[in-house]
Order: sequence, then C-alpha cells, then structure tokens
Amino acid sequence: MENNITLSNRFVALNAIVGAVLSKLSVPVETLRKYYSSVLEREIDVRQTWLLINAQLAFIFAALPVDGPMVLRMACCGWFIHAELLCKRHL
Repeated sequence: MENNITLSNRFVALNAIVGAVLSKLSVPVETLRKYYSSVLEREIDVRQTWLLINAQLAFIFAALPVDGPMVLRMACCGWFIHAELLCKRHL
C-alpha cells in the first residue's frame, strides 16, 4: 500500500509540472489567437489559430525555396493548397 501512495504522489507532482509547462507554452498561441480575432473582427478558437499558423508556414515554405528541387517545391505548394482549403472549411 505504501508504494501506491508514493507513486500516486509522484504522478500528481508530474501532472503539476506538465500542466505548468503547457500553460507557459500556450501563452504565445493565446496572444496570436487574440491578434487574429482582432484582425478578423470575430472570435476564433485555438484550433483555428493553429490552422492560420499552418497556412502561413506553408506559404513561407512554398514561396521561399526558389533554389530547391522541383519535387520539394511542388510538395510545399500542395501543402499550401491543403492548408488554405482547411482554413476555408473551418474559418
């Protein structure tokens, strides 16, 4: 019984640490969510924020690798089109 209590206390402590780290990591996403909400003039949720970040990253990777292989450039263009369609569907 004593081992279960020790493991339980460690699990609670680990959960508290993970929760604290996740809350610190979510601050930039929350800031971006508020910014996007003000730009779009309506509230968006965190999932929609991640979709917008994905679309922006896809655009950067599709537009910038000018010297890259054609297959890689086509894959990045496909990623960008997919990201835009997801934004259109969910925003």
